[in-house]
Amino acid sequence: MTAKKRILAFEIGTFFTRYVVFEDGRMGIPGTIATPVDGEEPFYQALAHIVSKQRAPLDGIAISVPGFIDTEKQVAVTAGALSILYGHEIVRKLQGYLDDPIPTWMENDANCAAMAEKLSGNAVKLDDFALITIDSGVGGALFLDGRIRRGKDWRAGELGMMIPNYETGGFHTMQDYLSTIVLAEEYAKEFDVPTGSIVPATLFHRLDEPRVRKIVDRWIDYLAIGIFNIVAVADPECVLLGGGICREQQLLPLVNAALDKIPQWSDFHTVVKRCRHTNNAGLIGAYYAFETEVEGMEKVPIR
Repeated sequence: MTAKKRILAFEIGTFFTRYVVFEDGRMGIPGTIATPVDGEEPFYQALAHIVSKQRAPLDGIAISVPGFIDTEKQVAVTAGALSILYGHEIVRKLQGYLDDPIPTWMENDANCAAMAEKLSGNAVKLDDFALITIDSGVGGALFLDGRIRRGKDWRAGELGMMIPNYETGGFHTMQDYLSTIVLAEEYAKEFDVPTGSIVPATLFHRLDEPRVRKIVDRWIDYLAIGIFNIVAVADPECVLLGGGICREQQLLPLVNAALDKIPQWSDFHTVVKRCRHTNNAGLIGAYYAFETEVEGMEKVPIR
């Protein structure tokens, strides 16, 4: 009997790290640990412990990491809020904590999300698309001419760094207007309540309240501006919206209405969709990145 191929995927987050084993392309049940942030040694020990407790040998390890990721050297130039990983050769360092070396690949988290959509999501038939991820931060990825566009310094697709409102907002970036934290802060200011008491997605269930609708509409307008700017630059076949808040059913109609208010949108009018993968996008994309970059496979089925 042929042994099944087993790939362990990690999705490194600011607060939590998720992991799962893919066995011959079949995704198992993900697990979660708190991301160790009190030093590099606890971080690598935590990952190595997950590797060591697997019930069968692994054929590879795939890692999704925030920040500017040099995939050629497998270095985290930056790592989002995880300052303990800045400048780290994460793949090489992790090998030092393993009992035996295991082929490993690391990729930027937003690029992983795009790869997940290309593999088995809403971009399977597309060669050109842009992806915007919206959470406590705003990220993005560009999949152009059939492959991820990483850029000369691994910074391509940093869509949250666009400056959308210089005249009144100065050098504030799109992230300062579009993160889910902004929704919570604007609501807290309007209703004089603690920011921490707000679940931003719930605002989309109160759109019949004028004060709430005003907050959401302003936020949606900035999302539409971001989409328009991306389309004007890259002319993709589709723009995909990812992140938990983009699952809200009311969001897409509001976005399309906001885009229609932009006079020049009629010249571009690109399809905007939600991502199919949300919670597991980083894990699926990391697996896909491993198979395409390490194994050289063009497409690996996910079942």
